[in-house]
Amino acid sequence: MTKSEQHNPLKNIVMIQYMGLAAVTLAVLFGVQAGFGNMLTSANFEVMAMNVVFEGIMALGMTFVILMGGIDLSVASVFAFAEIVVAKLMIQAGLPVVPAILVTLIACALIGALNGTLIVLFRVHPLIITMGTLLTLRGVNLAITDGQAISGFPDAFLYLGQGTILGINVPIVFFVVAALILGILLTHHRFFRQLYFIGGGERAAALSGVNVIRVKIIIYTLSATLAGCAGVMAAAKYGAAHWGHGNLAELKAIAAVAIGGANINGGSGTIGGTVLGVIFLAVIHNAFVTSAVNPFWYDVVNGLMLLLAVLLSRTITLRNVRAVLKLKQSKMENIEATQRL
Repeated sequence: MTKSEQHNPLKNIVMIQYMGLAAVTLAVLFGVQAGFGNMLTSANFEVMAMNVVFEGIMALGMTFVILMGGIDLSVASVFAFAEIVVAKLMIQAGLPVVPAILVTLIACALIGALNGTLIVLFRVHPLIITMGTLLTLRGVNLAITDGQAISGFPDAFLYLGQGTILGINVPIVFFVVAALILGILLTHHRFFRQLYFIGGGERAAALSGVNVIRVKIIIYTLSATLAGCAGVMAAAKYGAAHWGHGNLAELKAIAAVAIGGANINGGSGTIGGTVLGVIFLAVIHNAFVTSAVNPFWYDVVNGLMLLLAVLLSRTITLRNVRAVLKLKQSKMENIEATQRL
């Protein structure tokens, strides 16, 4: 039985999950519009998108990590690290915009590669390794800035966070383009399709010829690089770099992926689902702001939705296993009946 055949019983359930998430998002959107107004305006949509776009960029990389059964808690610290490094290179070292950005992204990629290497080398759970990186980088960020913000970016750099392309903010354009490219790669490229095999069973994937070590290192490198891209654009948007930027962004990125239907244990999920999860979080956050509800309830709703998403993902997995076992049992019964004849 092929992997695609095993996942066939899931397709209808996953589509229902996506449709349900989209329906809830639209219900909140139109409900708040009916009650308070000002929700369905172009200006509000722009604010809504910009509120979560950086977490959304990190969520794209997190999708690949979770697909192969991993987790990356370090993205929030990498995000702030990218802000600080690009600021120091341009403002303090006098490096031009493009070289400063390239050096920053290379540094972020190396952090991701280190995460992946440590995970496969020592066979330690990625939660521990990436948590260690999170805490280490947070200390480094604080130490090299003395807890102070760094500002004074050139206008050419500020365009990356404050400029527009065809009237759309640059970070939003980056998110949309990155989501399209990564979604196509995940759907059609052999390398990225391997993530489903690794997430479904790492040992089985290795025995079938998948270079699990190489894939893991590359995916963690990609995750950190996307977090670095988000950090660079955030520094341009805010006009300053600060060690505290991106606090808890890793949890929002994970929540977007889980709410978008990915199995937190690996093996299932899509970029499209993650985008839906990001949109849902953006709408919920904006609904709280627009309706003047106590913002503390925002985290309560996000937490409940994350729990619901994980439970639903677990239910889907169990149904998939039962469907596969039932299919195997049916085939065995047919073989036995044929032999008796």
